[in-house]
Amino acid sequence: MKRISMFALAVGLLLTLLAAPVCAEVVSIGFTGPLSGGAAKYGKNNLEGLEHAIAEINDAGGITVNGKQYTFKLTALDDMYKPAESVSNARRMMTTVSPKPIAVFCPHSGGILAMAKFSETEGFLMHGYTDNVAVLKQGNQLLVKGPMSMTFYNSGPVEIGWKRGYRKAALLCGAHEAGKIAETIFQAQWKEKGGQILSVASIDFKSVTDFYPYLTKALADKPDCLYLYGPSESSAMIVNQARELGFKGGFLLGSQCKLDEMAKVASMDALNNSAGVAPAAFYPLPLMQEYAKRHKARYGADAIPTAESSYNYEVMYIFAEAMKKAGTVSDPHKIRKAIPEVVPVGDHSVRGIKKITPEGQFISGYYAMEVLNGKFSDPIEIDPIPWYEKYGATYMPE
Repeated sequence: MKRISMFALAVGLLLTLLAAPVCAEVVSIGFTGPLSGGAAKYGKNNLEGLEHAIAEINDAGGITVNGKQYTFKLTALDDMYKPAESVSNARRMMTTVSPKPIAVFCPHSGGILAMAKFSETEGFLMHGYTDNVAVLKQGNQLLVKGPMSMTFYNSGPVEIGWKRGYRKAALLCGAHEAGKIAETIFQAQWKEKGGQILSVASIDFKSVTDFYPYLTKALADKPDCLYLYGPSESSAMIVNQARELGFKGGFLLGSQCKLDEMAKVASMDALNNSAGVAPAAFYPLPLMQEYAKRHKARYGADAIPTAESSYNYEVMYIFAEAMKKAGTVSDPHKIRKAIPEVVPVGDHSVRGIKKITPEGQFISGYYAMEVLNGKFSDPIEIDPIPWYEKYGATYMPE
């Protein structure tokens, strides 16, 4: 009886061990971006995509690398859009988070440029959500960048405006770094086509909400169109106030201006003859539409997936697949080297990332969109391949 009892106990213990869930090891992912202040919504949009991907991967059991099971842990810190805080956050994560993050996501070029100075020595990958090509010129071997250049995203609205017959433009852009870059790029593109720049004004959107003084001066020159680059809500307020002052022309919108978000502040009639980047939720891509459904299921029926959320979502899946391909979750150089082999990432290629360049630039298409007769137009596809072949990943007009 004793021998039988011991056998039964051993069998029971074996069955218990077999039935017990395998304890997965953890891979840390970091995020530093603006989660408070005027850019908090932008930071949250980036973070949501990253959170969403990690939750899906973990819910599916994580990833298997060299026979071991891993799940992801996300640490997100607020840097208030300040590069110095980005650096502080990254160093804090590298010293206090266990295991230390293998990758840090950051949605602004200032933070990326600052962290690039030590990311290779600290040994972590960086994903930069920015259209500032300056980050690629540092030669950092562990950096990958999401959106293509601001010049590329401007190309759609510029072509649309030119075909409409606009020739005289006035600029109202943010005084922040991206806004100043937008000023330079649009002026070069417009002049290259033979257009005229009548005036340029920089606005501190963190402190200014009355745009009448800027508009009164800009409209006095009778421009055909206004080029705007800044937060969607502020840009929409400029549209409203311009119409109140009698402006009948068009609006050419830089990539920071989101038409769907602007439509919550400015009426569709006020937005007539606007041209900008199509909101991600409007992309006529089956995988994007499926992602939009999952995004709403997770964040609420009124939640709209953005360019920021969808890009970070896809890049997180790219990193996960690259770890599997590289056979490591701790060697950032091997993981980075494996990325070209896993792009595109199948059912998770919601943005349609096609390839990655040697500099670390992800290549993906986008769609421009107009507002005509009070309605959004069908999306207009802009192919990135001819652009990249002509200009390369780091082109910046002077």
